[in-house]
Amino acid sequence: MNRRFWLLPVLFTGLCGCAHHHETRLQADDEAEAKDADVKTIGEITTVGNAAPIAVSGVGLVVGLEGTGGDAPPGSYRQFLEDNLRKSRVEHIKELLASPSVSMVLVSATIPPGARKDDRIDVEVSLPPHCKTTSLRGGYLQACMLYNYDTTKNLDPNFQGANRLLIGHGLARAEGPLLVGFGEGDESARLKQGRIWGGARSNLDRAFQLVFNDGHQRAPIVQLAANRINETFHGADRGILSNVAVAKTKSYLVLNVPAQYKLNLPRYLRVVRLIPLEAPPDANSPYRRRLERQLLDPAHAITAALRLEALGSEGAVTLKKGLASTHPLVRFAAAEALAYLGEPACGQELATLVDHEPLLRAYSLTAMASLDEAVTHVKLRELLAASDPTARYGAFRALKALDEHDSSVQGEQLNHSYWLHRVAPESASLVHVSTMKRAEVVLFGQEPYLVPPFSILAGEFTITAAPNDQLCTLSLLSVQHGSRRRQCSLKLDDVLHCMADMGAMYPETLELIQQAGHDKALSCPVAVDAFPHGPSVEELAKRGATDPDLLQADPEILQAQNEIGPTPTLYERTTSTAKRAE
Repeated sequence: MNRRFWLLPVLFTGLCGCAHHHETRLQADDEAEAKDADVKTIGEITTVGNAAPIAVSGVGLVVGLEGTGGDAPPGSYRQFLEDNLRKSRVEHIKELLASPSVSMVLVSATIPPGARKDDRIDVEVSLPPHCKTTSLRGGYLQACMLYNYDTTKNLDPNFQGANRLLIGHGLARAEGPLLVGFGEGDESARLKQGRIWGGARSNLDRAFQLVFNDGHQRAPIVQLAANRINETFHGADRGILSNVAVAKTKSYLVLNVPAQYKLNLPRYLRVVRLIPLEAPPDANSPYRRRLERQLLDPAHAITAALRLEALGSEGAVTLKKGLASTHPLVRFAAAEALAYLGEPACGQELATLVDHEPLLRAYSLTAMASLDEAVTHVKLRELLAASDPTARYGAFRALKALDEHDSSVQGEQLNHSYWLHRVAPESASLVHVSTMKRAEVVLFGQEPYLVPPFSILAGEFTITAAPNDQLCTLSLLSVQHGSRRRQCSLKLDDVLHCMADMGAMYPETLELIQQAGHDKALSCPVAVDAFPHGPSVEELAKRGATDPDLLQADPEILQAQNEIGPTPTLYERTTSTAKRAE
C-alpha cells in the first residue's frame, strides 16, 4: 500500500527512472525486514523421538465366572501362567485352572507416548486358541503384569539362530472387572472377549525425546535448547515439573509433558518445536511485529498463535489483542493459546465457540479443561445444558478431566460394571451412553422415563409395560440364576437400579437404552458416543453432503482444519493399537 501511494506522484510527473530506483530500494527494504523477522526455532534442528506407542501384553487369570470357564489348553501361554502363579505361591494350580469359574486369558494394552507413571490405560482381554471357555461375562481379571516383547532378529539383524520372541520388561499392571459383549462378531464371539477401560497402570514415564540433527549434536546446543524450553514453560505448570526438558547427551534431551498439555499432546509437540532457540525476541522486534499482524489475519492466525504461545508469558499480551477480532477463527486461535498459557481472559470466548462453532468444539473444550480457573469451571457447568449433544457430553468429559471431584459430574457405580451420572437437572432431557473410554450412562436434564407400551429384550432381561401402566415389569430368565421378576417405576433411573440389583451388566444396560430410544419408548433423545472431534477435510466433505448447515461455517474455519491439528488427546475416539500407532 505504501508503495502504491508513493508511485502516484511519480506516474503523474512521468519520472519513470526515479520510480524504478525507489521501487528497487523498497523491495530490498521488504526483503531485509523479512530476513530480520526470521527466528531459528528448536524444531528446525531436532526431530521428535520416543513418540511411538508401546504394545504390551501378558497372560492372566479371570475369576468369578458363572460356570462358563474352561480348562486352559496346554502350551507356552499356560506354562507362563503356571510359572507366575507359582511365584505368587498359589497352590493346587492344575485344579484351579480346570475350574469352571476361572479362565486363562490373553491381556493386551498400549502405552501411549507421553504417558506418566501410574497413568491409566485401557485393556483388551481375549481367549487363547483352543480355550474351552464359553463366556467371560461377570469375570474379574486378577492382577496381571504386562510386558513388551521383541524378536532376536530385530534386536540383532546378524543373529544366525532361529528368530525367537523375547520377553521384555513389565511395563504395566492390569486388574479389574471385565466388560463383555462389545466388539465384532456374533454374540458367542463377543462373550469371549472383554475390555477394562483404564484397567492398567503404566509402570514407567514415557517422556518424549528431542533428537538433534546432524551438525547440531553438541552438548552446549542441547543444553541451550533445554534451558529455552524450561524458561518458556516456567510457572505455567504450577510447579508439578521442576524441569520440563533435561539434557541427557550431546545428541538428545528428554521432554516431559507439563500438566496443561496432558489432554492435547499433539499441540504440545508443535509448540515446543516453535520455541526460538536463542533468547525470545523483544516486543518491538520484526519477529513479534510480524506475528501480531499474522494473528489478526485468518489465513495465518493459527500458526501465529502457536508461535506466540511458544514465547511463553511474553506472547500473552499480543494474543489478547486477538480476542477483540471480528473473525471467529482469530478469536479461537488467540483464546486457545491463552488457555495453555494459563490466562483466564480466554474463558468466555472459548465457551462461546463451543456453543456456536462445532468444527472448533473439541479444541475449545480441551483448552477449557486445561485451564484450572474459576471461569472455566463455571462455563463448563453452563455448557452441560447446551442444546447440542456433543457440546453437552464434551463439556461433561472436560469438566471431569478438569476436576473429577466436581459435584456437577459425580456419579455412582452400579453392579461394579458401569457409572451412572445425573447432571444439569434443570435443563432439557438427554440420555448419553458410551461404548468407548468409559462405561457410563449420563442422564442430562429432567428425569427421563420409559413410555408405554413397550416390550424390550436386553440380554437375558425382558422389560415390559402395557398402555397406561404406571409400573414396568422386569423379567430375568437365566440358566445360572433361574427365573426372577420385579416391578419398578417407569423412571429410567429406577429401571437401571432395578436391573443392576438383578445382575445386569453394562451391555444389557446399553441394549435397553438403545432399543428404547429406537422404539420411541423413551421420553427424550438418546446419544451414543457424542464425542466432539476435529473432522478431517474428507469427513467434512461427507458430512456436508448430508448436513448442509455444517458447511455454513466461515470458509476460513473449514480451510484451517488441517492447520489446526489432529483431535486432542481428550477426545480420541478409539484406543486400538493400530489407531494409536497411526
